[in-house]
Order: sequence, then C-alpha cells, then structure tokens
Amino acid sequence: MHYFCTIAEQGQISRAAKLLHMAQPPLSQRLKELEAELGTPLFERQGRKLLLTEAGTLFYRRARGILRAVETSREEVLRLASQSGPTLRLGLSPTCRSLWLSRFDALQAAFPGHRIGLVVGDSSWLEQLLARGQLDAAFMVPPLEPEHFVVHPLATSRHVALVPRNLLPRAAAVLSLAELARHPLLLLRRSVGVGSYERLLQHFHDEGLTPRVALYSSDVDLLLDLLRQGFAGIAVVPETETREMEGEFLVLGLDVPLPDYRISLVCRQEDAAGPVPARLLEVWQAGGLLAVQAADPLPGVRVGG
Repeated sequence: MHYFCTIAEQGQISRAAKLLHMAQPPLSQRLKELEAELGTPLFERQGRKLLLTEAGTLFYRRARGILRAVETSREEVLRLASQSGPTLRLGLSPTCRSLWLSRFDALQAAFPGHRIGLVVGDSSWLEQLLARGQLDAAFMVPPLEPEHFVVHPLATSRHVALVPRNLLPRAAAVLSLAELARHPLLLLRRSVGVGSYERLLQHFHDEGLTPRVALYSSDVDLLLDLLRQGFAGIAVVPETETREMEGEFLVLGLDVPLPDYRISLVCRQEDAAGPVPARLLEVWQAGGLLAVQAADPLPGVRVGG
C-alpha cells in the first residue's frame, strides 16, 4: 500500500523507486501483483508519466487514509509507552529559520506540556510530509499544489546578495546581473519545481550572460557556512536569513526582478479548522522580531494576515 501511494504521488516508477531506495523491477512487480489482486488497472501511462485510473484514484484515497491511521496509531502507542505529553509536529523550511527562531519562546508558551518535533527540510519535502499527515503544520514557502492545503501568508523577504567585504570594497547598494556574473555564486534551489534559481538563470540567459554557479542547494545555512569559512564569491539568499551576517558581509540589493520569498503557515485542508493552526497564527502575530521591533522593522519583510 505504501509502495502504491508513493508511485501515485511521484507519477513514475523510477522516481518512486529512488524515493523508496529500491530497484525499479521489484517495485513494478509489486504494482502488477496489486493490480492482479484487485482485478483492475490502477494506472494508465501517458508518455513517461503514470496517471491514476478512476479505480486507482479511489484506492489511493482509501490507502492514504489507512496509512495515516496507522501512523497516528503508532505515535499514540509510542507516546503512551513513554508516558510523555502530546507532540506538536512542525515542518520548517531553512529559508524561514530566523523568523521561526524569534518565536520559539512564544511557541512553547502556547503549547504547554507538548513536545515539539521539528523537521527542517526543503519545502517540496515538507509538502509531501504534510500530504501524508506526518506533520501538523509547516512554516515554508507556498506548496507547488496549493489546492490540497490551506495556506496562511505570514511574511515576505526579498532576495539579496551576501558578499564578503573584501570581495567588493566599493560596492554599490544594488548589484546588477553583469556584476553577479563576474563572481562565483552560491544559489538556493528547491528540489522540485521552478523557483528563484530557474528564474535567475533565465534572466542571465536573456541578458546574454553566463553565471558562474559554484554550488546550488536547498539549504540556506549551508550557503552561509561556506561564506563564513572563506568562500570568495556571492550568495543570493532571503534577506531575513542575513541578520547574523551583517557585521562581516555586505548585504546588497539585486537589480533583478525576482519574486519575493513568501513565508507561509501551511496545513492540510482537513486540519485547518483544528486548534493547532489558529494557535500557531496567534504565536506568529504576537511574538518575535516583527512585533517587538515594530518601530524598526526588518528591511524587506512585511507581515501578512
């Protein structure tokens, strides 16, 4: 059942096999055995993509519900065995780290007696965990398929260039694409879907420039650590994640029309009416840097509803 759901979510045997850490032939065989047992095809092939049939769609909904119930039961048994309090399961994109940390004390106060379990990962991965019911909510950029979730916008942050001071001793306040192209670059890239990385490279292409991408990653902390250890280049990151770097590095604007990072609280539709999302929104709006420093807001960040 888990194998079938993974194939349905990935749309390809090869991608599902990679995610499940197994070879393709045995996974294909398992699917054939399941279809033979049920007496009906569960997928139809369109090119390289597998699409659920009507029967497959029904079976997926039932199977996913069963897997969620099993996971919930497992957690309840483990919690009872350890005699611990309830667990609040949260996801956090690395690009939301600084703003989330500023609210941790308020978060603990809002959920007394709870253990907080935090999964830090790329938004694409958090989206999958949410869909499987393995997270109660996540602080992340909006999901690729928002129709399956409830998305509460929280804040936005512009892209900036984080530059070692000795690299550009006479830098302007805003860097052009041409200036970026002269230096090795550290760039953020989400693991699935089109994001700022692809848009930035398209702008380089449109201007006839070839960027020197030294590394791309979904982990903003990794890019910042590379700068700290002496990388002689420029990192393009959300401005919210540069607060601890401002003393050693220049934080410069970009003369590139990139969309802002949009930090959101995301939960499944079936969880939206529960107490957890409402309490998390209260924590966000009542605590942290943006509320404490209202007279001196963080540049490039706006709080949403």
